[in-house]
Amino acid sequence: MSGKRGRRDLTGTWIGSIILVSFGVVVLLVTLLSGRTSPRGWITDNYTRVAAGTYSSPHAPLAVAGQIANRYRTSERVYTPNGVFLRYRNVVVGVLPDGRGSRITLDTPERGYARYHTWVGGNWGGPGGRASTFRGGGPGEGK
Repeated sequence: MSGKRGRRDLTGTWIGSIILVSFGVVVLLVTLLSGRTSPRGWITDNYTRVAAGTYSSPHAPLAVAGQIANRYRTSERVYTPNGVFLRYRNVVVGVLPDGRGSRITLDTPERGYARYHTWVGGNWGGPGGRASTFRGGGPGEGK
């Protein structure tokens, strides 16, 4: 009888171990894949930090924004003479001319929208894209 009981305990241990390992693999995959949606870590690793949330590059804004956008697909991007603005789910990246190179800023969606509203407001619709671009619907609309 003790032989059967020992096997049952061993089977339970194996099942528990398999579940634990499977959970670890899922967490690892989610972590790795979620890192591909935001360029924040890549920017901090590849550009020179000049202040909190601000980095520099010797390359022109279009080149820097192109490197970032090619590596991380953007939700929105706006190109203006004042800079290139890339919106992601959790970060807004501003790439602005700075002498012969670029200044790169990282902001939350709300802060980035507020900072760059003059250039992105008509294109993004609101912080993080949450504001509606719907206009009208009131009296006198003509329908």
